[in-house]
Amino acid sequence: MDQVTESETAVVSGPAPADGSFLRRYGPPATLFVVLTALGLVTNASRLGLDLAGGRLLPAGDLGQVWSTYLAGWHPVGGGTASAAPASLAVLGIIGAIFTPLGGPAALVAILLIGDAPLAALSAYVATRRLPVSRWTRAAAAAGYALLPAATASVAQGRLDVVAVHILLPMVIAGVAGLLARTGSRWLHASSWCAIGVALIGAFSPLAHGLALLGLVAGFVVLPPVDGLLRRIGSVGIVVLLPLALLLPWPTALVNQPALFLHGLSGPAAPATGGELLGLDPGGPGAWPIGIALVIALVIAVVVRPKALLSPGLGVVVLGACGLAVVTLVSVTPLQGGGAATGFTGVPLLVISAGALWILLTACAGGAPAGMLPKLAAVVGVLVILALGTGTVIAGRGGPLRSGGGDRLVSAQADELARTGRSVVVVGSGDEPTRQTGGRLPLLGDDQLGLTAPTPARLTSWQSAFTQPSSGATRATLSAAAASGALFVVLPQGQDAAPIVALAPDLTVAVQPTRDGRAVLRLLQPSGEVVLVPPGVAKQAVTTSAPASTTGITPVDAALPDLHVRVSDGVAGRLLVLSAELEAGWQATVDGKATPIVPAWGHQVAVALPTTQSEVIVEHPSTLRDVLLLVQVAAVLFAVLTSVPSLTRPR
Repeated sequence: MDQVTESETAVVSGPAPADGSFLRRYGPPATLFVVLTALGLVTNASRLGLDLAGGRLLPAGDLGQVWSTYLAGWHPVGGGTASAAPASLAVLGIIGAIFTPLGGPAALVAILLIGDAPLAALSAYVATRRLPVSRWTRAAAAAGYALLPAATASVAQGRLDVVAVHILLPMVIAGVAGLLARTGSRWLHASSWCAIGVALIGAFSPLAHGLALLGLVAGFVVLPPVDGLLRRIGSVGIVVLLPLALLLPWPTALVNQPALFLHGLSGPAAPATGGELLGLDPGGPGAWPIGIALVIALVIAVVVRPKALLSPGLGVVVLGACGLAVVTLVSVTPLQGGGAATGFTGVPLLVISAGALWILLTACAGGAPAGMLPKLAAVVGVLVILALGTGTVIAGRGGPLRSGGGDRLVSAQADELARTGRSVVVVGSGDEPTRQTGGRLPLLGDDQLGLTAPTPARLTSWQSAFTQPSSGATRATLSAAAASGALFVVLPQGQDAAPIVALAPDLTVAVQPTRDGRAVLRLLQPSGEVVLVPPGVAKQAVTTSAPASTTGITPVDAALPDLHVRVSDGVAGRLLVLSAELEAGWQATVDGKATPIVPAWGHQVAVALPTTQSEVIVEHPSTLRDVLLLVQVAAVLFAVLTSVPSLTRPR
């Protein structure tokens, strides 16, 4: 017979009597939430706001921008790419709609980061409701989980993906463990909820998704079935397949970009030292290796109660250790270019910590020990929580995350970008990559788009030319940027625009800086999303990487990615050049007849024009993506219908 949950007990027993049972029942989670909320506000006092950015976090767009980016088949990022947008944008778009009065997805992101500790604590408290320990013991374990160094560092560094895993992980572990332990008559309902949780965690962290499925499959193979093999196979099949359908078309990008799996959505990180990993610290600003206190408590618990190692928590620890080994030992090229690098160890350390806390709770559930052991365990638990809380409050205040929404152009410049569709080049410095986006500044989700193969190297060379100005390289880069459709160049913080303007006064001019003081250059060469190139310059376009002359280049009133224009009579050799990267999928027709795509400036889409008046159509079809979105909608409907208890409860 299934164990009765606390919520079910409350329904059966009716209103809480006035003898304090209400406080005994709801006092631990209420105290947990209030204390950790206050702790989170103190830790993030310098970054309180609803428009956070900095570190690995780009500003979140409004609700319309988030959904348009997710649904678009082609993105004006990095010169243009047809890569699938991350599924996390859909999650932020759905839940962010609730926070529209506060700022939409941007407000949701701020609440997740600033409220990470109390939200993760409540998640851990609810997830442990079936363990035979007291509520205050569960609350103490939940507090320890909420204050882990991996989570504190992730908040300070703006790693939203790891923060989302921190909040969702306890419920996902509980869901997977519940399916493996007992499916029951409502197996379809439980399987759908577990699949939704795996899909949510996979939308932010493909690595956490993979570890969850690995643990599910391993448990399916090792543990004997309880309620019948067919039900168990059905449950495992739903949890494995349904999340993939819910995340479409995002999995197609993961297959082509292994860096997204190992580096996550927030990108690579410097390798953590052995001491930091032993202290459950992933490295970087925002945390101390104070997790060693949890490791010491785990050792004490195992020495006192060796049978605690037989709990499922040990399997979770092993699973996290496997993930940690993969992340620290395997180096891949980051999505934004550069040398091969390892990933951020936040997710594996969270999994290891969750398993360690499960072992500790199992040790506490081993019956009432004699002597001073209960008091000693309580003292050790308090000391561990105090150590973790101290590290959170002191170290968590550091890090690059800040309030203010990041870089912002003045209104006139932002309006011109949106009106013309031309791009802006934001020059990076240090670990920050150089980004090129069309019609707006970079936003959350742009760094997870798979760029064309030569784009990262091109943007890196542009960064070198802008940060270390020289006559030849800087002039060529300004011309190449204008040819790719760029209108503005935002220089790194603290860099003066005067040296670049002095080298190329005919190509650029300094204009009003961004609201946070970064210098901005305006490119003077004629350009646009689509331009008509005369024969003389067209010859340069197919043989060089930057125009030496722009005489005769005429912007065309058309928008990407699909354009339909009529060109007049002209001389032979003209080109219609798009500010879009050359990649598979582009199609062109002239007067209804297919015509080949011509590379311009080595990396842009162009079409050779005839001498007579013609109708030219250039497009990038997204039929496959549209089909995958329909499959995703069907999966969402299936998940919603099967997760409603009343529809799956037996008669």
